Amino acid sequence: MPVILVVDDNPQMAKLMQDMVQLAGYQTEVAFSGLEGLDKAREGMPDLILVDLMMPELDGWELYHRLREFTTIPIIFVTAYDTPQNEAKAIALGAEGFIGKDLTPMQLVQHIQFVLEAGNQQDRGETLH
Repeated sequence: MPVILVVDDNPQMAKLMQDMVQLAGYQTEVAFSGLEGLDKAREGMPDLILVDLMMPELDGWELYHRLREFTTIPIIFVTAYDTPQNEAKAIALGAEGFIGKDLTPMQLVQHIQFVLEAGNQQDRGETLH
């Protein structure tokens, strides 16, 4: 069963995303700061990471860069700051997704499923149609 790491400094939002992901049948880990998320990613090597952009100490952008130093785990930014500029930056970095926090549970789960399935197909040498 895939493990999803949720990194968000807002406990209510982290719990909401955790609940959405668990209801879809995934295991979850939660980190409440970028530094904690970095540590948990190193320790557990989740299958996918949901990252908030605006966090103290280590924001989502910096967390992304630090994660890319040692892993290619898919990263989806989930943010209240879903501006076209931030989305363009996320795409330019190579993030697997960028979605606003006003998403529905179904949208979040569908995005996770799509990213994980795309990764599985790449691992098997298949192409998406």
